[in-house]
Amino acid sequence: MRRLDLPEIEDQPWCPGWLRDALTGYLQVAIEQGRPYDVALPALDSLVSATRATGVIDLGSGGGGPWPGLWPELRARHPGLTLTLTDLAPNRNAVERFAGVEGATYSTEGVSALTVPPRPGEVRTMFTTLHHFSPEEVKDVLLSAQRDRVGFAAFEATHRSAAGLLVTLLVPLLALVLMPRVRPRNWIALLLTYLPPLVPLVIWWDGLASTLRTYSVEEIQAIAAEIAEPGYLWQVEEVRSPGIPLPVLQVIGLPGATAS
Repeated sequence: MRRLDLPEIEDQPWCPGWLRDALTGYLQVAIEQGRPYDVALPALDSLVSATRATGVIDLGSGGGGPWPGLWPELRARHPGLTLTLTDLAPNRNAVERFAGVEGATYSTEGVSALTVPPRPGEVRTMFTTLHHFSPEEVKDVLLSAQRDRVGFAAFEATHRSAAGLLVTLLVPLLALVLMPRVRPRNWIALLLTYLPPLVPLVIWWDGLASTLRTYSVEEIQAIAAEIAEPGYLWQVEEVRSPGIPLPVLQVIGLPGATAS
């Protein structure tokens, strides 16, 4: 299935803030309920250990992604580790939510994943974010981590396949069920979830676009091979979690290592 670079409404500069918050809020609840990224914990644990990282900087954090569930477990394994969540358009609700989380902060300043300042001792992570970028931009993201000699981990729960497209058909129904669970509650978004169902339609479109924009293992492997250099190892694979219908794309960058 050919990759289609379809526009997502959430990414558009004209998308109103209340709608963007509704979209990221829905995604946040969906991730917390489905927990597709639980499979990321072993890779993150190994990456932090291998790089002796003192911190994690998450790029394109949106509403926080899987971090509310992953962070307590990762920090328990690595006491003293810090987490900084960032986004080009910081989610106000997530900033407040993480204000009380030990060792974690959500930056109120806009941060682009394409221009991350070098921060020695930190590994970079991305969840449900890589597909937002063009192949050249993905190349720049990976090359930046490789050039700065920092650990890197990206995970994508969407899957460009027939099964992935079938899953998107359920999204409008899931939106009807999950939108009332989004906090804080926005009455405009809640009203337009049902009368008329504008929000579920927008969520469905962005879910479909995300699915068709998702990279395959082979595509990321080709990008990694293009930039590969001694002393930095790229590992790209799909990992599966019990009870989750789609595999998760996992892209790991490890400094100081070479292919065997």
